[in-house]
Amino acid sequence: MKRVVLFVLLCVFLCFAQNGIITRAGYTTYDWQFGGPTYTWCRTDPMVNGVHVYWMWSNFNPGVDRNQRYNFYDYNTHTFLWTDGINVFTQRSGYGNIDLDPQVGDVVFSTHQGSSGALRPVVSRKDSSMSVGPLNFQWPPIAVSYNRAVHCAMMSCIDLDSLWYARIEPWPSWTTPIRICPPAPSPMYPSHNIAASKISNKVVVLWETYEGQGQERAFFRLSNNGGLTWQAPTQLSFPPAQGMIPSFHVSSLYAMFDNQDNLHIVASVADSGHITPAGIWHWCPVNNPQWSCIYYYQTGLHSGTSVGYNALMATRPSIVQAPNTGYFYVAWEQFDSLNYEPTTNLLRADIWIAESPDNGMTWQHHQRITTPNTTSKRYPCVGGVDRDTLSVAYLIDSIAGFELYGQGRVTLNPVAIQRIKVPLPFAGEEERLTLNAAHFTPEIYPNPARTYFAVRLPQSACRRQSGFGTSATDRSHIKIFDVMGKVVKEIATPSARNDNTVRVSLDGIKNGVYFVQVGNEMVKEKLVVTK
Repeated sequence: MKRVVLFVLLCVFLCFAQNGIITRAGYTTYDWQFGGPTYTWCRTDPMVNGVHVYWMWSNFNPGVDRNQRYNFYDYNTHTFLWTDGINVFTQRSGYGNIDLDPQVGDVVFSTHQGSSGALRPVVSRKDSSMSVGPLNFQWPPIAVSYNRAVHCAMMSCIDLDSLWYARIEPWPSWTTPIRICPPAPSPMYPSHNIAASKISNKVVVLWETYEGQGQERAFFRLSNNGGLTWQAPTQLSFPPAQGMIPSFHVSSLYAMFDNQDNLHIVASVADSGHITPAGIWHWCPVNNPQWSCIYYYQTGLHSGTSVGYNALMATRPSIVQAPNTGYFYVAWEQFDSLNYEPTTNLLRADIWIAESPDNGMTWQHHQRITTPNTTSKRYPCVGGVDRDTLSVAYLIDSIAGFELYGQGRVTLNPVAIQRIKVPLPFAGEEERLTLNAAHFTPEIYPNPARTYFAVRLPQSACRRQSGFGTSATDRSHIKIFDVMGKVVKEIATPSARNDNTVRVSLDGIKNGVYFVQVGNEMVKEKLVVTK
């Protein structure tokens, strides 16, 4: 019964958002959707006026019922075609993605399945025709190029230190797989991704290496003729002079080709500690400089907490271009250092987006589009822009952490689509500068709270006083509002600790839902008080 009540509450939550409209595409109990970067699992489709969504599904029994599930959001009716989506395959499947055929607009699905005691990639079209790939390969993301060939990057099940490429051309015949990495190192883990142009036959395969030297490297390999021949591997060298991270590694690679057929790559870049500080960065070979910082997150972990398995404080970016304006949009998951799951001690994540009007040279209007609460939002994928609306898909994990790795119990987790009007609104000069320079939003911890909560202030709101530690200016005053908008508590000049956090007592405040505002920040964070 508790599972049902929690799921109903989460579905109610989907009707509300700080930015845009959220709709539920379905659900899953399988919260470990991808081991490495986000594969493409959401795509807007102007030919049929809607959005395709594709995720890994299970209903409490992943050893038997795990499958890839699909749903379609129709712009004409403003509803999904199925209540909870439909299974794409007839047998246990997982770890795939989708892409669109640029000639006819059909959606193409990939997965890997067991066969004769081994795994193999399987690709399906919307008309249910199937193409079964070679044995002993897994984690098969696909991309469809202009000539309708389906390109697949996959890892060997026998030798995990190898990454292979094959394509389906003509349908449903597979070419003989080739090793794509040499002479560069192989990934040894599913850190790979793939993308293809929709206006030419360019294909790119990307991967991250794990060489045990503290600074993992990232590579890509490009084909200009649909996978017939390949250029030599290119290392994505990250110049320390350009960035804010002196010792770094590049991961979570995601690529696309723009409407001029130029390659764009977004990635997570973190220090050698692999968690924080971490940034979301963009690379394009025709830009000067080639690298640009989308967002930089320096906040550390709260004592006793972690981001969990295979994650950074800011990670898993994806990128699309608006066809009508040429603007680029990136979404990523970012963990909240002051919001953690008490049953697992793992931080919860929210979804952030940013916008670039100049081919990724600069990025603006950084926004957290989900509301911090008792869920963790993971695996965002920007599906594309249809006229003036950006679609972003993500998983709402009811308990932070992966149940597959013993982090929390099995829960019903909604799969959401959030539709946002673009270009992104200008939030005002003070808020824009705060987000770009200090990357600050009024984060509160713990939440729910019993006797107190803490707020981390932006550096610009604090001043150092010799002999007295750190104190806050009047600009950092804190207000607590009830649900009717009435101020129930206000602290004009809170005392801040050395880490720029202030502790606020909840004496005199009853159980319920409140909202916290810090200084002149326009965003009010929800606070749940449970004494």
